[in-house]
Amino acid sequence: MKALGVLLIACAFHAEAQMYKCVDERGATRYADQPGPGCKPAAIKPSPPISGEMRAPREDFAGQEAELRRRQLEREAAAAQERQALAQRCAKARDEYNTLTSGLRIIKRNEKGERVFVDDATRDTRIAKLQQDMRGCP
Repeated sequence: MKALGVLLIACAFHAEAQMYKCVDERGATRYADQPGPGCKPAAIKPSPPISGEMRAPREDFAGQEAELRRRQLEREAAAAQERQALAQRCAKARDEYNTLTSGLRIIKRNEKGERVFVDDATRDTRIAKLQQDMRGCP
């Protein structure tokens, strides 16, 4: 009994599915795995790659693993930089929002370097913009 099991495991059976191209009386073509009326055996071949080259796949698992790890580290570093930039933008927006909503008069410098008071309409517009920007802040 053990010998039969070992023999079955040792033998590799080659399985190949036969495909059939079937054309009906209206000329419609379909493919099937069972023969029927109007069906002929069809040799279905895989499409060639876009590059036109047929190569055996490389089995460089260590290199593939190193490349995957490198890409993961790059993504993590980019995500960390994005989080840091978002935190800085949020802190700056909060500071400006707190300044604008403090009730104090806000003074800015114009292009001549003169001090100019910010009017209420400009202040309200800027506050609304800051509130919208801070919605994505943690």
